[in-house]
Amino acid sequence: MKGKFICLEGLDGSGKSIQARLLASWLRRMGHGVLVTEEPTRGPIGKIIKLALRGNLKLPVAAEALLFAADRLQHVEQVIAPAVNSGKIVISDRYKASSLAYQSARGLPLRWVMKINEMAPDPDLMILIDVPPEVSSQRINRSRRLDEFESNLELQRRVRQAYLSIAKLYRMKVVDGNRPVGEVQAEIRKLVENLL
Repeated sequence: MKGKFICLEGLDGSGKSIQARLLASWLRRMGHGVLVTEEPTRGPIGKIIKLALRGNLKLPVAAEALLFAADRLQHVEQVIAPAVNSGKIVISDRYKASSLAYQSARGLPLRWVMKINEMAPDPDLMILIDVPPEVSSQRINRSRRLDEFESNLELQRRVRQAYLSIAKLYRMKVVDGNRPVGEVQAEIRKLVENLL
């Protein structure tokens, strides 16, 4: 039996990571095999991306976009596809909508970013956890220092608008993340129940 591929998208601080963990626990209690993964990955390309995101490596935005696309294809081939084909439910914290939103918000043509990511298959379910940038930065600030992208509220507003446009294009489910964690999780579980 083929598994399912679900991805959670949103600004940093939207609650993607905790929602992924809660969803995985719930699915495991129901008897499903589950794999939780994230992008950028911990693989060799993902490590280069993380250096750039931390400001330790300066890259043109287009080069960064190509690295994300390469990391994603390796992620699909080595992690996501084998797990789905073995019957597992794969939950990814970020996937290609992140590239489309962040890189188009930083000035790259959306069509080009879509083109370099077209080999990455669409998930069975894409969920956008939507929060205002002010809320996401407050949440992050409580746990750690904001990086240069997270502290740029104007960029975060553009990313959020890009996400909302992309959500229509890809028929993503938009969940209001500006609510208690349990309420957000309950809505996500309903969406996943409909998929299963």
